[in-house]
Amino acid sequence: MPTGAPFGGPPQQPGYPPQGPPGQQPLGQFGGPQPGYPGQPGQQPPPFGQPPQAGPAQQAALMNKLQSVVSINRLEYFYPPQRLQDVVAKLQRVDFRALGQQWRMPAEMAYDLAALALYDIVIFADDSGSMVFEENGERIQDLKMILGKVAEVATLFDDDGILIRFMNSNVQGNGIRDATSANTLVGQVNFNGLTPLGLKLNEKVVQPFLAAGVQQRNLQKPILVIVITDGEPSGEPNGTVAQTIKMAKALVANSPYGPGAVALEFAQVGKDQKAQAFLGSLDNDPEIGKMVDATSYYELEADEYARKGVTLTPELWLVKLMVGAVDPSYDSQD
Repeated sequence: MPTGAPFGGPPQQPGYPPQGPPGQQPLGQFGGPQPGYPGQPGQQPPPFGQPPQAGPAQQAALMNKLQSVVSINRLEYFYPPQRLQDVVAKLQRVDFRALGQQWRMPAEMAYDLAALALYDIVIFADDSGSMVFEENGERIQDLKMILGKVAEVATLFDDDGILIRFMNSNVQGNGIRDATSANTLVGQVNFNGLTPLGLKLNEKVVQPFLAAGVQQRNLQKPILVIVITDGEPSGEPNGTVAQTIKMAKALVANSPYGPGAVALEFAQVGKDQKAQAFLGSLDNDPEIGKMVDATSYYELEADEYARKGVTLTPELWLVKLMVGAVDPSYDSQD
């Protein structure tokens, strides 16, 4: 990452989906607790270490998955064959069978999460006033859960952790690796103000990380930006988000890194219909829709998947949120 994006630091024990405090709902928008859902009291993550199934078959499956992600997103500049081999070798430490069991999905689907090993991850979080005042504050709990799970899953594949930036607050998270650190960070934020999503996304993410990295030619990995918001933009001209997306893509498309050097995911917390319509307009735009993935709140996404004969569990909703921008198979289902 460019200067000011301090990935790195002492490795921590990689985690599975975080174990929440007793009685805590994993996602307010999901309703009641899900049986066997990661985070319920009494569950312990399986021992971490060299997985028993690690071997030629797993290595081949991971190589096929990552080669596909590299090819689809045109990441060859970052991942020539030897570097990709090195990434796959490091992934042999991950017990994908246990990860799949913890997330209630086949190990083969858990391999999809390995795509995160190819990216530096920046989460851009909405901290506007509506996050507090709407839905009894559940949106903030959802935000905490998402930040924690993304941090811990990403740390399975890369000890650097993730970066977190907030739309209005100057509080910053660098090298966040677990749910506890994510929750502590959110606790430092005063949620208030409007939703100048496009302006602040440019100011706090695109310019310091992407534009600076392109200018200084020091991007070590492509960047996955996950934007988490509860409402449509306000406090900025219409179309600002679209302009920011186009600018971000143009920055890398006109560089040696190529257009895949940035991937953008927009995810909704809460059930605000205007936010839903805004995300839908991005996803369905003939130009912008090819540049981003958008994930609506869980119940709506589950309904859309069901119409295609696919059951979307809360865990798979989180997987889509994490890899939907880099794995088109998830975007094509909704």
